[in-house]
Amino acid sequence: MTPETNDAVEEVEEDVTLFKSASNNSYYAVYFNALPEPGVEALECEKLTVDLRPERDVTLYVEIYNPKASIPLIVTPGGMGEIDGFGGFARNIAAAAPDLKVIIWDRRNMGRSGINFGTEPLSMEEAEDLHVLIDRLGVAPAAFYGMSSGARSNMVLAERYPDDVAAFVIAPLTGGPIAASQLPEEYYLKYVTDDSLTSMEEVAKTPLWNGYIERNGPEGREELMRHDVSEFLAAMKRAGEHLQSFGQKTALGMTDEQVAALSVPATLLLHHGQEVDQLHPIAHSRAATTLLQNSTFEFAPTLQPILDLLLPFVREHTPPLS
Repeated sequence: MTPETNDAVEEVEEDVTLFKSASNNSYYAVYFNALPEPGVEALECEKLTVDLRPERDVTLYVEIYNPKASIPLIVTPGGMGEIDGFGGFARNIAAAAPDLKVIIWDRRNMGRSGINFGTEPLSMEEAEDLHVLIDRLGVAPAAFYGMSSGARSNMVLAERYPDDVAAFVIAPLTGGPIAASQLPEEYYLKYVTDDSLTSMEEVAKTPLWNGYIERNGPEGREELMRHDVSEFLAAMKRAGEHLQSFGQKTALGMTDEQVAALSVPATLLLHHGQEVDQLHPIAHSRAATTLLQNSTFEFAPTLQPILDLLLPFVREHTPPLS
């Protein structure tokens, strides 16, 4: 682990990795490049580069707000997003709750973390990474806040490692046939059908990967170029086809039987309330409460209602670190 402590909070620029079709609801402004709330400027931030080897052949970038606090809350960004875009939301939570150790992480292949395409669908690779990260940070059991695709990785973690999880917030849940059609294409399969991607040099020219290189500089380009294009395309195909298979399920990425079998002490599902959100339908969040034990569903369209529900929920269900 390589730590770096900063008292100042850096401004970030818009990130190309967020799925822009998700911007038709009020959560976009809450989550992405969120404006700072009072108290953010005084936050302590610990920045870590965590090498997960030998368990996982990847390095993750992590930021921890209120690092001396005792109640761990892990934030997993949504879309193909990362800390540069979603860190403002984590900072706003931390400013409102000094007793919460708010941890936000860049998933593999995103942000400032390393690149490894793995052998499983990427949400499963991310869950395995997160399990090792939790052990390295010594923060189990923690509360988790997952946005859309971030919630998907968190749910896989809960299925495989229930002892890591004290409580879950899913905000919002992704599901339905339109999500199962659009998101695999936007995130993964568009690379598979692009005949121009015959080398990693061509992959590096695409918006998402060009953004990765701009963010990480020469080291980022070197990190990408050490992989083979056939490995990259196989991973994109594997991840895309995996998500496509859940079009008739409640949650994208898990069967209803898997969701019902999750052993999570408490789950809070939040939704922004707009009726027209074809990627995160209200009906699917409601349906999930019939599958998830000890779960509740609430509308919370903006930051303050989210905090009003989130903070007491996390404090009630997450034991302080010893």
